[in-house]
Amino acid sequence: MPRFQVAVRRIEIPLVAAAFVFAVLSQLLLLSKSDFVLSRDLNIFRLPEQTGSIIWRDTIPEHDDFAVIGEVASVDPSRFLALEVGSYRVQSGDTLGQIASRFGLEMDTLISFNQIEDVRRLQIGDTYRIPNRDGLLYTVKRGDNLATIASVNGSTVNGILDANDLLSQNIIEGQVLFIPGARLNETELKLILGELFAWPVRGRFTSSFGMRDDPFTGLRRFHNGIDLADAVGTRIRAASSGQVVHIETQTGNYGKFIIIRHPQGFQTLYGHLDSFSVRTGEYVERGQIIGSMGNTGRSTGPHLHFSVIHNGTFVDPLRYLH
Repeated sequence: MPRFQVAVRRIEIPLVAAAFVFAVLSQLLLLSKSDFVLSRDLNIFRLPEQTGSIIWRDTIPEHDDFAVIGEVASVDPSRFLALEVGSYRVQSGDTLGQIASRFGLEMDTLISFNQIEDVRRLQIGDTYRIPNRDGLLYTVKRGDNLATIASVNGSTVNGILDANDLLSQNIIEGQVLFIPGARLNETELKLILGELFAWPVRGRFTSSFGMRDDPFTGLRRFHNGIDLADAVGTRIRAASSGQVVHIETQTGNYGKFIIIRHPQGFQTLYGHLDSFSVRTGEYVERGQIIGSMGNTGRSTGPHLHFSVIHNGTFVDPLRYLH
């Protein structure tokens, strides 16, 4: 091989290496300028601050191209469902609890949607409205706003907006809203389930609530409670938890009697007692002994006169006794 050819080949290798290095340096210079522009633009466009559904990372995983934005946290999609309502016809053997369980709902949801006042009146063939999620119906009152409604019912404004497909927070008096996740309070639920009060004594049922012939005069007269008869000294128990607000001994009428105040405007009265086991102002628990059966006052024999008062009006105890 000629000498000059060998020299040319020896020179080609350094030239190729120099060209490669020049190309790499050029690309690095371009990337540096691009990085500067991107950095400058990010100073103008700020990413949103952290919200409840975004989790920001301190480090960026190499495999996640979108980690600089964040990732969506685990969210229960049922919280954002629009309300849908189906129907169900009551079958033989159904109970409200069974129907609710069948559709994955709480009983108070069905109570609210179907305006049930007493579950013991469930009738075969009744058609019930079945929503696709738990919550209560609420009728907007004067002065209401979504923030207050949500706070009182343990819900959120966004939850109410989504569930009712509302485009704004503007609501009007009389409007019916679905409040997702809301529940009846314990007293309301027990009232509708017929479990608000326990029987104060297990005695012989001798007189019901309503009009009856007066045992002393024979004239028709309103009887504002029920009578349960047993032996003198039989222990009487509080029908529900509450505060003893009145103890009195009358010559006539109720004789020795006790009144206990309960939540939601309820009171219970226990008349014709022989003795007291509590004092005024004392808080008592459901089933606690409060006195003993007697024959005091206007009475024809040993028995307990038991009355239920709601918001100042005597009501039928049988509706509330479990």
